[in-house]
Amino acid sequence: MGTDDIDTPFTSFEAQTARFDLSWLQKYRLDKKLPTLFVLRGVDAGLRIPLTKETVTLGRTIESDLIFHDDQISRRHAMIRLDPEKQCYCLGDLGSTNGTFLNDKPITEVEPLKDGDKIFIGTTILKFMLQDEVEMESGELVDRLMFQDDLTGLVVKRRFYNDLRVRIGTAATQGTPLSILMMDLDGLKQINDRHGHAMGASLIAEVGKLIGGIIGSKGQACRYGGDEFIAYVLSPEGEGVSVAEAIRAAVKDYPHVKDGVQVQATISIGVAGFPEKGRSLEALTKAADEALYRAKAKGRNVVSD
Repeated sequence: MGTDDIDTPFTSFEAQTARFDLSWLQKYRLDKKLPTLFVLRGVDAGLRIPLTKETVTLGRTIESDLIFHDDQISRRHAMIRLDPEKQCYCLGDLGSTNGTFLNDKPITEVEPLKDGDKIFIGTTILKFMLQDEVEMESGELVDRLMFQDDLTGLVVKRRFYNDLRVRIGTAATQGTPLSILMMDLDGLKQINDRHGHAMGASLIAEVGKLIGGIIGSKGQACRYGGDEFIAYVLSPEGEGVSVAEAIRAAVKDYPHVKDGVQVQATISIGVAGFPEKGRSLEALTKAADEALYRAKAKGRNVVSD
């Protein structure tokens, strides 16, 4: 057997679908059907993932295209890829520790996927669906309700912490940098007392959008609660402090206006970097929270590490 004839599901999968014409998929999408994964069971239950690439890998670390927060899933567990001859998506295992199952049966070779098929990886169950335009719009609405903070548009806390755990695990195993930012608006109570809670809520919403825009692709942010925010950036602590300073300056210089009334806010930020300030989620968030208290003790509108 030559090296191209292969003995592993991964190579077989790669070899079978390495080159093909995607024109049929364009027609498939123009018919308003989009292949989608829906998480039926697991930490990520409710998550809907449209398959917009010809190849996606599933796993529990950033080595995969789709990350699932399940420690029974391998780092690179399975792959879903278009099959040009069968004109459908197919499922293959990537040599995972616990195996990949299709409708409760373990797969030993590449298997075609049909609408409604259930994929079992670790303790997570996914449903493969072909969604039309109405179903996609409905799914997008459900996604926003489940995973997006309705005030700021940032990701909800549950989803944020799931992602952060993965990032910390990756930092620990691969030695990549990461910093956590804990943030708290200064003087919101006075703004609420003077101008009403509607003004305060509007301010929180705008500050959340400012934070999300500055974090961008460098990491992720969420509203921790009330007027508190938390974010991570995939950078060493020094760069995390620079990002925090950019947020502090943006909030200070932002003239928030509602119903003709302008208020000015500031924000205090604590920064903690991995691994200097901690190697676990609990240790890092505690260190960032302590840094935030130091920032407030220095007079607020301060970044502290």
